[in-house]
Amino acid sequence: MNVKVIASLGPASGNPDIIHKMISLGVSGFRVNFAHGNPDLWSSYAGAVRDVEKHVGRYVSLIGDIVGPSLRLGELRNPIVVKKGSLVRFSLVQGPPQLSEEITAIPVDVPRRVFESISEGDVVVMDDGKLTFSVVEVGETYFDATAQVDSIISSRKTFVVRGKEFDLPIVGKKDLDDLKFACANGFDYLGLSYVRSPEDVAYVRKILEKLGCGLSLLAKIETLSALRNLDGIIEASDGVVVARGDLGMNLGLEEIPILQKKIIKKSREYGKPVIVATQLLESMIGNPIPTRAEVVDVYEAVENGVDALMVTGETAVGKYPLEVVKWLTKIIKVAESHTSQLQERSARDMRTRFVKGVVELAEDLNATLIIYSMRGNTARRASAMRPKVPVYVGVPSPEVARKLSILWGITARVVEAPTYMEGLEKLYTSVVSDGYLKAGDIAVLSYGLVEEYEEVIKIRRVSL
Repeated sequence: MNVKVIASLGPASGNPDIIHKMISLGVSGFRVNFAHGNPDLWSSYAGAVRDVEKHVGRYVSLIGDIVGPSLRLGELRNPIVVKKGSLVRFSLVQGPPQLSEEITAIPVDVPRRVFESISEGDVVVMDDGKLTFSVVEVGETYFDATAQVDSIISSRKTFVVRGKEFDLPIVGKKDLDDLKFACANGFDYLGLSYVRSPEDVAYVRKILEKLGCGLSLLAKIETLSALRNLDGIIEASDGVVVARGDLGMNLGLEEIPILQKKIIKKSREYGKPVIVATQLLESMIGNPIPTRAEVVDVYEAVENGVDALMVTGETAVGKYPLEVVKWLTKIIKVAESHTSQLQERSARDMRTRFVKGVVELAEDLNATLIIYSMRGNTARRASAMRPKVPVYVGVPSPEVARKLSILWGITARVVEAPTYMEGLEKLYTSVVSDGYLKAGDIAVLSYGLVEEYEEVIKIRRVSL
């Protein structure tokens, strides 16, 4: 399976037994949403993932998702039911659950200046577009809005004011604390919410450098500004997430298919991994099988060329987290068996052109590609080429293997070696001994273009 599966952890999936089963079923990465829970809970999730890794013998990614400059509701004791036509007060001040028989109070967790940009007639959207409210009055610390549909409102939900963006910092105080938590607890990637420009990514990267933290950055594309600055954001980041939930709330739902294809295509042109997230198998939160439309959606995402598919509520709070993973892997395998990954392979620099040549050599020989990569850069370049042959990558540490685990078509193994050549030979030996290469098979062995006088590419016919 070339396309990888990323599952969100939550009450339905955060225990070691479920994590173990999900990894065994094919999950390559786990997302922790820092908008929900607390450091003690997140630490338990991270610890469980790392403990399970040791037992299954596979390295998986941990992705921490910070809140960023998104607008969110505050904490509610229980979900609140609001009927269509009812008046709701969204307020900075935590008031009583019911202001009167006519008005329901909902706390919001946003800076006061946000209210200065909200106007009567604005449309507020939440819960991935399922709930909408029309603003009828705005005060200094609140706005009143009429529910356009019957709604169930729950804690910490993201909301947007359609057509408007707010000048908020990419990293707030909570985000900085959560970022430090991710660094201290062995996370591999940080999901950046509401990225608007390459400068946002650069700003967070400087923070990580000051902390001495090796987190890689995934830019979530979910705003109009992000789409305008798409090239620069992709180039500045380590990967991209097509965040269809907020993207669909900020723009129109009908625009999502073409935007998804555009973001995937552009990410692949830059050789950056791209993940599609939100509502992949949404109906499976409450049902054991997906809808036909969801199956088609997942199939088309694979056909578009994504590196990974990320489920959110389906595994975090749904009734059937394991069934979700089973269905995702089933659809991916069928889609891959019928999908050609042919594309024009771009090579923007000498090292990428070298990897392109090695990949095409392996394809011409119908050979398994064996790569040793100290930092994973050669593996990333190879993955971006979408090779038609199996690719095994040896790396010197679990940290590098975990980051590679969510890349298309890459099987990473930890092979400790002082030199590239020794690492390459050890990797080859392990792949043969494990039965992935048999007598008569051809292997192409190489490593990245390093600063040396000459480069070695080996073509080897396996003899046992």
